[in-house]
Amino acid sequence: MASIRVDKDVLYIDFSYKGKRKRVYLGLSDTAHNRAILEAKINLLDGAIKGEKLGLGEVDFEQIFPGLGLFQKPKEELEADRFLTETFDVLYLEWIDQKTHIAKNTRRTMLSFHRNHISPYIGHKSLPDIAEKDVRLMMTVMSKVNRNVVVNRKLRPLRSFFNEVVDDGHLKASPFKKVKYLRNEKVDIKPFNQEELISLLAGFADKYPAYENFVAFLAFSGCRPNEVVGLKWDKIDWENRKILIREGVVLGEETMLKTESSIRDMDMTKPLEKLLLKQKALQLDSEYVFVNGLGRRICWECFRPKYHNVLKEQGLKARPAYQLRHTFASMAIKNGEDIVWVSRMLGHANLRTTLSTYTRYIPSKERKDGAFISGIFDNMKRDENE
Repeated sequence: MASIRVDKDVLYIDFSYKGKRKRVYLGLSDTAHNRAILEAKINLLDGAIKGEKLGLGEVDFEQIFPGLGLFQKPKEELEADRFLTETFDVLYLEWIDQKTHIAKNTRRTMLSFHRNHISPYIGHKSLPDIAEKDVRLMMTVMSKVNRNVVVNRKLRPLRSFFNEVVDDGHLKASPFKKVKYLRNEKVDIKPFNQEELISLLAGFADKYPAYENFVAFLAFSGCRPNEVVGLKWDKIDWENRKILIREGVVLGEETMLKTESSIRDMDMTKPLEKLLLKQKALQLDSEYVFVNGLGRRICWECFRPKYHNVLKEQGLKARPAYQLRHTFASMAIKNGEDIVWVSRMLGHANLRTTLSTYTRYIPSKERKDGAFISGIFDNMKRDENE
């Protein structure tokens, strides 16, 4: 039971709560009127404590003693409680917002994957309620519409999120703790052969001439599409015959390249030099090397429908435009180019990646860097003129 006590003519309430003695000073002097106020407070307090013991809910000290804040939980404890009661969606989206170092396109991809593939399964749950079975079900459904390598890559941020929550002491264990990555399936590349490439370029020359040099550059450089879309004239070193790959464009936004090996100085081979000179002769007023029919930077999302339209009209097998990168590598290696040079042109992190991807194209002979790929380009041009 709470009681009223006096300290230097100032009234206060003295009581015990959960085994600890508490004192509440309201700043009231010792008068009959003020004692009546404290008696009313004591009646509310005793009733609330008794109700808590009967399972009717915790004592709301803020309601009994508004504005004092004497019984508020420490900030750290309140934060810990959020991780036990707040929904996954709220906490995960806050976590993404705090990752200020993430590139805009990466953040956009993370949010899109969360919205479409993660939130429908665990978004409404609190963290303690998310179990291993929920994660496994989510991954099973994801793998039906995405390749395993994509599922593994897209779930890395989610794994990191749970690992951080565990490290901070908000959870005992991550629901991913016993969940292994999905086995990456072997995906065969489908590059264009020389005849198919000639047909593809002829189709663009006829239907979308503004894109012909762009497509040819993709096929004879081995660059990633975003690297060519973002290529600027100030990155063309004519004197040293180098093409400086420093940035890309993803989802319409300029972005830095993700890996150190992607940032590279490519050799300006004869085919690439001819394509760049041909593009420069168009005298288009743009800082970007390749532009669309309106003289604006190429939009990859707008280009892809055109690309697939040309494939269809030319009677070529459907395949992603990214296969143009594989076309360069397979043609170069098949015709004897040094695989170390090819790997450097592609911007691979190590030679092992190049070897594992293009093993079947490796012949047992050596050639001078760029010589054979230049020969193929010249032969194609002769075929076009005949």
